[in-house]
Amino acid sequence: MNNLIDNLNKLRTTELGAIRIRKNLDLSTSDVVEWCKEAVVQADLIMRLGKNYYVYYKGAAITINAYSYTIITAHRINPKIRVMQKSDNTYLNEFLYQAIFIPVGAEPPARSIINAPEIFVYIEDFGNKAGDLGVVAEQNGQVIGAAWTRIIPAYGHVDTTTPELAISIFPGFRGYGVGARLMKKLFQLLKDNGYKQTSLSVQKDNPAVRFYQRLGYEIADEKLDHVGNEDYLMIKKL
Repeated sequence: MNNLIDNLNKLRTTELGAIRIRKNLDLSTSDVVEWCKEAVVQADLIMRLGKNYYVYYKGAAITINAYSYTIITAHRINPKIRVMQKSDNTYLNEFLYQAIFIPVGAEPPARSIINAPEIFVYIEDFGNKAGDLGVVAEQNGQVIGAAWTRIIPAYGHVDTTTPELAISIFPGFRGYGVGARLMKKLFQLLKDNGYKQTSLSVQKDNPAVRFYQRLGYEIADEKLDHVGNEDYLMIKKL
């Protein structure tokens, strides 16, 4: 978003806007505009949707008019969590790629990796198989995270009555509780549809293991994936 960065000096807000932003973000600074300039430069993510830029920085979402460069408002990231719709399927390729665990120091795999049959099975023709249920997180009209389940012969398969769960959040939105909210919403959706438990597969050295355990998953088995990584098979009773 070079246009926004190139026009940093044009950023401005109203007196009431500055008061609102300080209150929403609990800022101690007296110069909200300078704080927002720093946020733009160091942003985790900048997106343009329609007439506005959305800048995400340290858990804050800043809305800036793309024409006047007026800082309209800012607030803490607090996405809407809703049931996945068919139109959301267009995001699943990207979420599947973002769900791949990349150890510290390792090179990200080529995006074509999701086309491998053992991986693509998690999203292929989603909505047409048993257990195909999902929820998404939506921030400022943009889907930024998703969690979904299906009953497939994949890494976390248990039986024909246990949907396997996958979750993915865009990097700029991780660490703000979005994942836990997605999971809890999906657990309720699974219960509402008569399921008694859900499973997942996760590499042993993935820090997400502890996250899953906090949400009630327990280690049920250990196995190797198709490239020899050691995985946990985890199950949560609903």
